[in-house]
Amino acid sequence: MLKLRIAVLLAMLIPVAALPAHAAETAAQDELRATRAAELAALLNSTAELRSQIDRVLDGISTQAFATDPNLRLLKEEYPGVEKVFRDTMRPIMLDAVEAMMPAYNADTAAFFARNFTAAELGELLGFWNSPAGRTVLGQTVKNADFAAITKEVVEQMGNEELQLSSAAIDADKRKAATAAVRDLSSENRAAVIRFGLTPTGIKMRRLLPEKNQIDHKWANRDPSPETVARIEREVPAALSAFIEAESSKRAGAK
Repeated sequence: MLKLRIAVLLAMLIPVAALPAHAAETAAQDELRATRAAELAALLNSTAELRSQIDRVLDGISTQAFATDPNLRLLKEEYPGVEKVFRDTMRPIMLDAVEAMMPAYNADTAAFFARNFTAAELGELLGFWNSPAGRTVLGQTVKNADFAAITKEVVEQMGNEELQLSSAAIDADKRKAATAAVRDLSSENRAAVIRFGLTPTGIKMRRLLPEKNQIDHKWANRDPSPETVARIEREVPAALSAFIEAESSKRAGAK
């Protein structure tokens, strides 16, 4: 029960919202707040962590798609290894797309923190997330994220013209990852998480959680750029066709 309660607390901490910052801050404090908000956004939205998440999403989508779609299942049975070709071709396309969107996503996240937290509170947030406990929480949450709910919705909508991920799926995957992360926390780190969660800033973080979730939901459902769509339509069929042709040639030569 204690682990479950801590997991709920962690899910609320990564990254969440708060009350509007005090209007009487000076220009210098405003600048400091903006700087710290940008630093916090970059810390929480690590590109390196997103790369590992992309790998998991791709693995989940390809595994489910090639197992549930009748045509893809037959293709996999006829040409074992085609699933890996799909993943390997999509990975650089998705990585490029994510890296291209990161500046805008970080700016959106930073704006959220800047309008909801004072410079002093942002200093506390940075202190927590840069602490051994905070970094462990971030690392283990990323490590344990399997994106099962998101993957399920993607596969179910593969035939649709538009793809929409639900807030329920996004939130479910966040909470599941946070729950799993608790298993890897030492008693010392658990205590640090609890202590921070009970501070005024930690409590404030939880109050506008729906607002932060709306930002994540918006970005999760952002339409891919025309360049990304063009690359998918050009590179994926070409890679699959080349693989199938090579496999067919091998089989013909073996006869």
